Amino acid sequence: MRTAAYRAIGLAFAIGSALGDRQGDSQYGGPRQGASSKLYSSSFDLPSTDKTFDYVVVGGGTAGLTVALRLAESRTASVAVVEAGGFYEIDAGNFSEIPAYESLFTQAPPSIDWKIFTTHQSQLGDRSVFYSQGKCLGGSTCRNGMAYQRGTISSYQLWADAVGDQSFVFSNLLQYFKKSVKFTPPNYAKRGGAPAAYDSTVFNPSGGPLEVSFWNYFVPVSQNIRDGLQKLGFLENGNIQSGSLLGFAQFPATVQAEAQIRDSSETSFLQTAIRETDLQVYQRTLAKKILFNGKTATGVLVNTAGLTYTLSARKEVVLAAGPFRSPQLLMVSGVGPAAKLQQLNIPVVADLPGVGQNFSDHPGYGTLYPVNAVSQHRLFSDATYAAKAYEQFYADRSGPLTAFASNYLLWEHLPNTTTLSASTHSDLAAFPSDWPDVQYIFNCAGPPTNNTGDFISIGVVLMKPTSRGSVTINSTDTADNPLVDVQWFASSTDQEVGVKALERVRVFANAAGVISGPEIMPGPGVQTDAQILDWVKSAAIPSHHAVGSCKMGRSSDAFAVVDSKGHVLGGISHLRIVDASIMPLLPPGQPMSTVYMIAEKLAEDILNGN
Repeated sequence: MRTAAYRAIGLAFAIGSALGDRQGDSQYGGPRQGASSKLYSSSFDLPSTDKTFDYVVVGGGTAGLTVALRLAESRTASVAVVEAGGFYEIDAGNFSEIPAYESLFTQAPPSIDWKIFTTHQSQLGDRSVFYSQGKCLGGSTCRNGMAYQRGTISSYQLWADAVGDQSFVFSNLLQYFKKSVKFTPPNYAKRGGAPAAYDSTVFNPSGGPLEVSFWNYFVPVSQNIRDGLQKLGFLENGNIQSGSLLGFAQFPATVQAEAQIRDSSETSFLQTAIRETDLQVYQRTLAKKILFNGKTATGVLVNTAGLTYTLSARKEVVLAAGPFRSPQLLMVSGVGPAAKLQQLNIPVVADLPGVGQNFSDHPGYGTLYPVNAVSQHRLFSDATYAAKAYEQFYADRSGPLTAFASNYLLWEHLPNTTTLSASTHSDLAAFPSDWPDVQYIFNCAGPPTNNTGDFISIGVVLMKPTSRGSVTINSTDTADNPLVDVQWFASSTDQEVGVKALERVRVFANAAGVISGPEIMPGPGVQTDAQILDWVKSAAIPSHHAVGSCKMGRSSDAFAVVDSKGHVLGGISHLRIVDASIMPLLPPGQPMSTVYMIAEKLAEDILNGN
């Protein structure tokens, strides 16, 4: 049955690609163009030729394409974007666009993913774990779960205090959150299910171009999950965009409201820039090194299909290659810990020991339960169901294919009755009171298995990780992946919380009232704290929330890499970093909205000459 279902999915890929999914202006050549139309190809400069722009943006991902559009639409500067990958819609088909196919996340082809594996993690049984990162225009917004939600008010206050800049408090950042987003309320006529609580006042009717809306499908088992949480006394929270997370919530996603397909930084910001500006895009082009004259960044050495050439920047090089590639590019260019650079015979431009340090992620794991209610797993195990879902999607953009596996998230503090060590109590209490301990993802599909039937996976994500990792290099070639040491569950606090969170998962699963058989993962034989911890170590996976490897900080902070405007420290000029790597801390929840915000805020700084 599963094989037949995958054939149905493959048919959807093929027919969908042939029909074309885009609504409005089409991509990859655009609509038939009149004599006065700008040619789509005008936005793609000739590779192999040295050229000079006012700004060269390295990285065409979440932040890079956002800042590129804002700089280009000002009409005051010439802008180029360098991206190692291409268009994910071409390289991965409908797999990358239709929300339900997100459940096949790890099966993405290497054409759109860097295929990074972590260093061997001694605290996880010496495992080396796959860490997916988008290698394409759109970056990881073409690979993520699309959930759009903002951090807590206190998390941004801590950020502002840490960097000595009160412009990072939530009340001031809200304008930048709003700027990126065009919000569309849920379409209840198509989606059905329980109403979603949300605060429309924290969105701007004139915002955009990124679309944020709700799936046009409420997975039936989600109602059981909701009922169970309410029985346990949890309240629905409609303020997850307003700086408050505790409670359960239906979350909106970066999905196009009408087309019900993924809206990435490429489909929103880049496509707008191509239509409306003179932005130049260098796709499938690898940045090899930032070039300096003394300590002044002058451009970027790049390579396209074996051809090496220089893109020079009159004003600034803007590094937006993400939490793995930004520190790597700094180090191969001579900016980073001097001892490491000297080991690789890299001339030191600036000794910045914080480059690659302070890496933070939300570690987690997934469980699995059989249920006697309709779940998204049927898309991958029931060929007839999958075919009907396909027909419904193309008929009116509704039904199971419009939804990723989850409708609900829950954030909580572990109950006061939870048995924790004094040191773990102290570590958790050090965070502000509005900062959850744990996030739970009620995944209504679960990982694909060979079993027919229905399943849910309740995912655990630690919101207060105390372990820190690092990113470094053992090669001067940016075609080689950097060394990523994640250190998930390395601290005793993280281990204790991981264990106690599984106990909570079992409470939530039972409260839903639809469990139809024994727990599959971790299984009924895993009961003691020691057994649970061993299983957690074997099951730990990334949340893909990596931040902090080029952290923002005060000039007095020896491990700060950039100031609060994104300028690289150490006497470097004309070089700025605008991506998740500069976040000094990891706010609770999903960081995508915060990355867009960073790009909006620092783009304004650039345009204002700050």
